[in-house]
Amino acid sequence: MVKNKLTSPILISLSIILLLLAGCQLTQNKAINSTNYGQYYLSLQYLSEQQLSAEIQKHQFSLSQPQQENSPNKYDLQIKMLLLYSLPKSPIYNTFNAKALLNQMQQDGDNAALAHIDHNDQAFITLLRDQLNQRLLMRNRLLQQQKAQKQQASQLQQQLIEQVSLLEQTIKQLKNIEQTIDNRDQ
Repeated sequence: MVKNKLTSPILISLSIILLLLAGCQLTQNKAINSTNYGQYYLSLQYLSEQQLSAEIQKHQFSLSQPQQENSPNKYDLQIKMLLLYSLPKSPIYNTFNAKALLNQMQQDGDNAALAHIDHNDQAFITLLRDQLNQRLLMRNRLLQQQKAQKQQASQLQQQLIEQVSLLEQTIKQLKNIEQTIDNRDQ
């Protein structure tokens, strides 16, 4: 009986310790498997063009391999490609592709692509989305301004052509008048 009284608290203590250790192990595994996308983006800025190309090829190859649908690894690769599309010095820099990929990730599985990342990275991706939206809006505004400027230049060119034509007609009339005066004088 004394043995049972001693083993009971020891067993409970051991059980609690094992549960706590298992919980710590799960937390550590999650931290190891997650990528800090802000740090990844910063590290991309220090890569040479060749290193960026190698990074792009590595991720494109990994994405082309068969993967489970909605797997965290697939989403991790997609987010890294998103960051590569968003990096201005990247050989594949393209705001449209970055925004399209981000939209696709947000539509896939009710935003599952971004559900597995921590809050800081979600904030970073939200900031990136806002930046991409601003870039696209600015680009559209610039295109509209260019279109308006081309239209204005075309109108100005047409006015100049009309003025030149009018001046040529005036010169022709003046030459005719001069010729008429010369013929009278003779």
